[in-house]
Amino acid sequence: MFVLELYFLFYRVPKMMTRLAREHGQSALRWSLLGIGAWLAAEFAVLITAGVIYALGVEILDWPMPIHPGYKGLAYLLALIAALLSPTLVSRVLTRKSKQKLSAPPPPPEFQQESQHAN
Repeated sequence: MFVLELYFLFYRVPKMMTRLAREHGQSALRWSLLGIGAWLAAEFAVLITAGVIYALGVEILDWPMPIHPGYKGLAYLLALIAALLSPTLVSRVLTRKSKQKLSAPPPPPEFQQESQHAN
């Protein structure tokens, strides 16, 4: 399962972000790193939240201290789902972002040429 996660993290997500970034005239590296960062942030956020919930359950509801393997599996599954969805959210932000179009520069100034120069 871990190898599949590495495949998505280091191949699939950057490939998807690169394609979308190029279509919209954005930096492929920047958006690939954002996609990877979103993946990792979503995964860690869910795992930390699950840990805090379990710690509160131990303190308040007298849950058993060694974390139940089923709880660990559920937390990992939820973290993986959140991680899989996070690059999708980043890609939606990318596709909403319009191409940066620079406006045309102003026309050059027009100087009136005098036919006779004053001495």
